[in-house]
Amino acid sequence: MRVKDTFFHRVKFSVGDGSTIRFWEDTWLGDRPLALQYPSLYHIAQRKEEYVATVMQTVPLNIQFRRSLVGERWTSWLHLVRRLMEVHLSDGEDSFRWKL
Repeated sequence: MRVKDTFFHRVKFSVGDGSTIRFWEDTWLGDRPLALQYPSLYHIAQRKEEYVATVMQTVPLNIQFRRSLVGERWTSWLHLVRRLMEVHLSDGEDSFRWKL
């Protein structure tokens, strides 16, 4: 495992303006990255390294998928969107804390 990966698996980010937190690959919503919580969506996402601010700047969310959201993918998407409705970006800076 690379040093960068080890670091990012040991921290949890707190969202401020969302400009420095990677939507799929950083731990910011729950205790694992969204890529691990929603692997079926992550695998078909067109831009995997987008930041939270980029994804959440518009309604509907600024996410494009390479395949249709049907069946289990649709269910996963609805679950994720419900969780994202509770997230509110602010003018503050993003921060992180160690998961120990």
